[in-house]
Amino acid sequence: MIRKVQVYIEGQRIELFNDETIEVSSSIQNIQDLSKVFTDVSLSFSIPCSQVNNPIFEHYYENALNGTINQNLRRDGYIEIDYTFFRGGKIQLEEVVLKNNQPYAYKITFYGEIRSLKDRFGEDKLSQLDYNAYTHPYNGTEVIQRVTGSTDYDIRYPLMSSKRVWQYNEPTTPNDNIDTALGAISYLELFPALKNIRILDSISAAYGVTFTGNFLNDQRFTKSYLHLKNKETFNNVTEKLVMDLTSSGGDLASAFDLANDTMYFQYQPFVDMSSSTYAIITGTWTVEIIVNPSTSDVYTIEVYQNGSLINTINNNGGTINLVGTWDNNQSLYNTLQFQMYAQNGMTVNFQVNLSFDYFADDGLGNIISGGEVGYANGSITLSSNLNIADQMPDMKVADYFAGLLKEWNLTCYALSTTEFKIEPLEDWYNQGVIHDITTYTDIQDITIKRVPLYKKIQFKHQESASFMNKKFKQFYAREYGDLSVNYEYDGQEYIVDVPFEQPLFNKFTGTNVQVGYYLQEEPTFQPYVPKPVILYQTMMQDCSIYMNDGSTDINVTEYAVFGQDLEYNNTQWSLNFGQEVSSFYLTTIPNALFDVYYAPYILNMFNLQNRLTEVKTILPISLLTKLKLNDRLVIRDKRYVINEMKSNLTSGEVMFTLLHDFRPLRKRKPIIIKPGTLIHKEPIYFPNGVEQVDIDVSLTPITVDFPVLTSEEIVTFTIPANNDYPESISDEALLNEIISEDGGDILVQEGYGFINYVVPITYTYENGDVENDEIIFFT
Repeated sequence: MIRKVQVYIEGQRIELFNDETIEVSSSIQNIQDLSKVFTDVSLSFSIPCSQVNNPIFEHYYENALNGTINQNLRRDGYIEIDYTFFRGGKIQLEEVVLKNNQPYAYKITFYGEIRSLKDRFGEDKLSQLDYNAYTHPYNGTEVIQRVTGSTDYDIRYPLMSSKRVWQYNEPTTPNDNIDTALGAISYLELFPALKNIRILDSISAAYGVTFTGNFLNDQRFTKSYLHLKNKETFNNVTEKLVMDLTSSGGDLASAFDLANDTMYFQYQPFVDMSSSTYAIITGTWTVEIIVNPSTSDVYTIEVYQNGSLINTINNNGGTINLVGTWDNNQSLYNTLQFQMYAQNGMTVNFQVNLSFDYFADDGLGNIISGGEVGYANGSITLSSNLNIADQMPDMKVADYFAGLLKEWNLTCYALSTTEFKIEPLEDWYNQGVIHDITTYTDIQDITIKRVPLYKKIQFKHQESASFMNKKFKQFYAREYGDLSVNYEYDGQEYIVDVPFEQPLFNKFTGTNVQVGYYLQEEPTFQPYVPKPVILYQTMMQDCSIYMNDGSTDINVTEYAVFGQDLEYNNTQWSLNFGQEVSSFYLTTIPNALFDVYYAPYILNMFNLQNRLTEVKTILPISLLTKLKLNDRLVIRDKRYVINEMKSNLTSGEVMFTLLHDFRPLRKRKPIIIKPGTLIHKEPIYFPNGVEQVDIDVSLTPITVDFPVLTSEEIVTFTIPANNDYPESISDEALLNEIISEDGGDILVQEGYGFINYVVPITYTYENGDVENDEIIFFT
């Protein structure tokens, strides 16, 4: 069967060779690499240098032509099979093949949208993003309010010391006792922390993308913060602002875009002089900024060229600052933007000057010199707000984003070229539907292999220099929060290595006060700059400590607790990979990152009945174009998850590498409602192809805020209290409730009464089919 494949680039259909093979490899989670998100990437394929394709690629084989498209950049594209949409992504021109000195073929590569997302980030760092929407006036009153206030602040100040070892009621260290005015915590000792969801918002704004998914609204994510500590001692500068261009003039006035506060100039081959056009021999572009500030404080101007930081200017007072010079060569293609901040608040009037000086040939053998100038004026007021960008860890946007995915074992996949969905891997798998492909499978040619298992899987944070962590390692011979899972196999070792450090906190005995230290080992306790740190802000807690706002010692009676642990939905969660004893709750937290986000996939993979099965299929277009990588496949009486699929789009042949699937499909664990609990939040996901979900609480006293859903939501259930609450029977380690083999019943201790409520859920698919599910509450 030969299928017709259509490839489009920026809405224009590309002409293909009749016999060209296009093969796309697709995978999300792969047993060969448990911590990476995969994407669709085709093999490079050739297309003819034809009358259709040559204008699309602007005759790239001829460099004497000045094209308007930068072919070094990937361009939007998509693939259809028999005019049915298959995949969207990016297309990259790789090379042109000449035969007999004539253009014959272009070689191009198609990349899925996830790869294009990484391309958007490039080498950019977190400090280059705009966080001004989340800033605040930086002063002692504001900082202390963000330690003690119950408002849901995007920026808070965790009690973590980089100056001294805070103590509590220690007679030998009165100056460090934070429970006294003598040892009060100065607001200048604290570094800010910004919610990870707000950093994602800044990434969205910077790269023109949208991130969606229930997990991004889940407190296990929204209560997580990135601690902004990139220096040993905290110091603040004003917020960084784009220098606002308000007017322009001169010969080159059109080079300034006042709406976007940018300037643009590119290679200039000719110049008009005295109504004649002359060829430019050499030329130089020069940019300078004349600054007139209201104070003599030091200011900084950052120069961004085509989105990348190329120059940082530090100066003070009124002066002329040279931004840079550029030769007028054919590769010149510059857009400049300027951002500014200062040590203290100030108002700055400025002028940006652009000049172009050249030597040209008049065609008669005469060399003529000339020049053109343009300028733009503007002003900027720099306030003494917190400069969030200046406090950001030295970290690339791509590394931060990949680190978040590893931390919670999240998958990220494209809904469109600009919309990406993020959710835990197991939640993503639970949205898959079942397709029986027995009819389309070549059952005469099936290969069954041993699953290539690992002898050890390690989950690691970056090594911490904190004296607390060093002591922990001395006692336990491992880093705090890390986990090694050993298996009796002869395979390789696999490491899931996140880019975040995991500091161990200290809760003072007999108090509710928990603090952390960015201090190295005794006896010197010198401050250090940690690797990026993610923290949970778990609750507001009563306390008795003192803080100083710059002039007054204040007795603080409530503070926001930060650490590795979170209480949400009446359950404790942890940012540790392994099950550690919580420094705050002083009990082992069973819901560690491995147990919640990694174990289901790995346990399925290590099931002794599992095999790696390779099959060849010919799928109908209707199935191939709607098949999702989280769908389950059934061949005869066995069910599989997709490890990898390779689709030959022209022949219709699809090669699958499959793993047996022993997990339940959308089987929900019963939910235990503890005494005093009235609220439970439950994420409701839409299986592939579902357009509506109905939640029926009519036969129960439960109320729900979204009984009918047309998109995924975290639904709030309000449940009446049970005064005769049952206690569940736990396992020997006292960590987990014992559930019956079919997962439907919880075993409880005798002598207790309990109530169970069954809430039916109905999924309605686009084709009208329905699927029934239920949530069981025990209270």
